[in-house]
Amino acid sequence: MSNIHNSSIIDSNARISKSAKIGPFCIIGPDVIIGEKVCLISNVSITGKTTIGDNTKIYPFATLGQDPQHADYKGEPSSLIIGENNIIRESVTIHPGTKNGNMKTVIGDNCFFMAGSHVAHDCKVFNNVILTNSAALGGHVTVEEFAIIGGLSGIHQYVRI
Repeated sequence: MSNIHNSSIIDSNARISKSAKIGPFCIIGPDVIIGEKVCLISNVSITGKTTIGDNTKIYPFATLGQDPQHADYKGEPSSLIIGENNIIRESVTIHPGTKNGNMKTVIGDNCFFMAGSHVAHDCKVFNNVILTNSAALGGHVTVEEFAIIGGLSGIHQYVRI
């Protein structure tokens, strides 16, 4: 665990690859799985049943796996699955699923989430998608491969792109 800064708080049940690098002031919950060569720069919070795929880089103040913002959510077990080779920039939020969806949010591979973007509960984001600064996906949105969502765009729930 020499790649983990001593100021970070890591639950003893979290599964973290030996090649992952976790910078200062990160918080990792008990049901988190972090893959090979994942890099958390600093001040990253990952909780819930969240899986981070190999070679993903996460920047300061990103918050992944916190309870979904849904009025019907009552703490049911749900998950967030993030694929490989993703870039998650500053202040990005990505929430897990709800019982009204499939109990999971899924992010593909090679995606780029720019600063302040948001992925709500039960979304499916396919491979090679870009969400530019402050773009937001409402719940249950599907974004297919190679889509680019422009800055400050708000995508209404249940939309398919």
